[in-house]
Amino acid sequence: MKHWTKGLAVAATLTLAATAHAADTRLQAVMKKLDAGEPITLATVGGSITTGYAATPPREQGWAALLAKSLGPKVKLVNAGISGTDSAAAVQRLQAQVLDAAPDLVVVEFGVNDQWLDPAVRGSSYEAILRKLLAAKKPPAVVVLGLTQQGNQPRDATDLQLKLAAHYGLTALDFGAWMQARVAAGTDRWAALYDEPVHPNGIGHQRIAQALGETLRTATSSNAVTTALPSPLHGRAHEFTRLLMNDALKPYQNSGFSRGGEVHPEWTGQQPGWQAKTDDAEARFLVWGSEVAVFHAESEHYRNLEARVDDGPWGTLRGHVPERKGYLGWHYTVVGRDLEPTAHLLQVRVKRDEWVGSGRPASLLAIMSAGIVPPALRTSAFQQEPPSNRMGQIPADDARLRWVGRIAAGALSSSKLLAWSGSELRARFTGRELSLEFSSTHWGTSHFTVEIDGRALPLAVPGKGLTVWRLREPLADGEHTLRLIKRTEASMAEASFHGLRLAEGGRLLDPPPPRALKLEFYGDSITAGACNGDVNDDQYDDLYYHDGTRAYGALTATKLDADYVGIAVSGIGVTATWNELLMPQVWNRYAPRLDAAQAPPDARAPDVVLANLGQNDHGFPASKGQRIAPDFAPRYLAFVRGLRARYPNAKLVLLAGGMTAWKDEPAIPRALQQVVATLRGEGDARVWTYTFQAFAYAHPRIDVHAQMADELTRFLQTEVLK
Repeated sequence: MKHWTKGLAVAATLTLAATAHAADTRLQAVMKKLDAGEPITLATVGGSITTGYAATPPREQGWAALLAKSLGPKVKLVNAGISGTDSAAAVQRLQAQVLDAAPDLVVVEFGVNDQWLDPAVRGSSYEAILRKLLAAKKPPAVVVLGLTQQGNQPRDATDLQLKLAAHYGLTALDFGAWMQARVAAGTDRWAALYDEPVHPNGIGHQRIAQALGETLRTATSSNAVTTALPSPLHGRAHEFTRLLMNDALKPYQNSGFSRGGEVHPEWTGQQPGWQAKTDDAEARFLVWGSEVAVFHAESEHYRNLEARVDDGPWGTLRGHVPERKGYLGWHYTVVGRDLEPTAHLLQVRVKRDEWVGSGRPASLLAIMSAGIVPPALRTSAFQQEPPSNRMGQIPADDARLRWVGRIAAGALSSSKLLAWSGSELRARFTGRELSLEFSSTHWGTSHFTVEIDGRALPLAVPGKGLTVWRLREPLADGEHTLRLIKRTEASMAEASFHGLRLAEGGRLLDPPPPRALKLEFYGDSITAGACNGDVNDDQYDDLYYHDGTRAYGALTATKLDADYVGIAVSGIGVTATWNELLMPQVWNRYAPRLDAAQAPPDARAPDVVLANLGQNDHGFPASKGQRIAPDFAPRYLAFVRGLRARYPNAKLVLLAGGMTAWKDEPAIPRALQQVVATLRGEGDARVWTYTFQAFAYAHPRIDVHAQMADELTRFLQTEVLK
């Protein structure tokens, strides 16, 4: 191994610059394989310095290639450097470009590019790279290469990375300190390594390779045992990512954007993203995660975009960067952070700025999300407390609490049964504390949204027990508004709400006024919002992603500032069902059970009653190779007559769509039209039918629900509520 010895005399003075940790047995094993003449795979991941930029030719004279050559002829190099990228983008490509190569040794370099990465991201994204490497099926040895710009400045990102290396017991090279020691010893000059402040020249690449070789050599001196991964310092959000690129990057709504724009020349397999040249171009995408970012090009020739997640604030995607003359840069711009780790809607549009009317392009190449965490890692704004004696608790039947929906008396005196999704509590209070008490005899977990002063906080209430949930962080002084809304559909979970507790001295105030309009929906899984937040295929194992408050009916009510009542059950129909019950058996009950009490007509009747049924009347028999029941039309008519009898003054809207039954089975739209014709022929003019144009072949996700809500809102405003 004589090719490592050059410079070892100086290395003796650099013990603080290169550190081989006692726990780094993986690196020791790799070095022993090299000493034995066995082949290894070396992978390097980083930005333009890792690609060999400014060396000639880069892929042959960059530090990665030089290091591989110095380690011997049996070293296979996988150079996963991509210019202009940081650790946040690297997490998204780590599996395909590094881990799939099953490397024995990985050198990670992002000290320079992460200096320009959002400081709120760089700790989590870089740590995620280390954790994903160390948790791989075949964990490689990992070496952290801490590079800085010329003169060892600035160091924020590098110092963070070196601390992470120490935390995980990894060998690390602080190249800035290594080089500064040579400068102090009079054996080297920073100016000899750089022709500009950022990228080392050919000599600089030689020095990096030399320093790494010396660092690897020190790893042979320890025989400690490798330990399990320690707890993360910056959370685990970036271990769980999703990349929307190429064919997966498809807007669900688009006006003015077309396929095009620059691709990254070093990112193998990339296809053009989306670009626009008109001032009013806008596109919307379905995304997931607690952090959503757009990966886009920047240069002197592009113009700016702006984007937001859901109804959040707009942020600028800076495409026009005048200092990037003659070459493209690439940027990971966070649009939404600290989001609920579920599905969201991303809106991107061309920014109206000084480049309006210029015809310059604006583009995006990919959407990168993080924080799609498994259930065990989801955090909550609430902490569970032991049940108390209820002294000072405000009971659920207090007159100052406003309830919206079909809500029955609960399991205990003064409690309320919350079965149907969309069941809502509205209140106003003072004080800095809030606790909520629930019980459940049902097996399923009930997911709620607790909205305090407009901020939505998820809360999972387990079945089969009594639980109390206290808000972790104190509220501000003054008045507060509260909405407690059940997300989980009734057939999957029920819960009784017992009451709430405020801070000492806190007061429950008069409730918010009722909304002027009330909508009541009857339907199946589409109306219930089943699977509407699922990341991949439809699933029923984790109902956190099934959210009735983001189904089309609830969204329509929000758009119209209306109270919402949702009576919806997955798999149900008028003539067929995937389960045991038909809608005519449960439509007027407090819960979708035959032992649930029938609910009397609401004291405040809905202004509009809407029904969306038929998907399962077709889907269930079709799964057995059968046609829809021949008496579907008269039985559907009988069901609608029941709605009319219950609400003689309401406007009725018969809906079809969201999935494909109405396309596949003509008997469904035909039956709806016949019902409308029959009722109107009998003098009932307050009945309409509407067929959604937005649909999905599987259960619709929130993007399809958003389109359905837009359609239905327009229809109600122009045809029904006028």
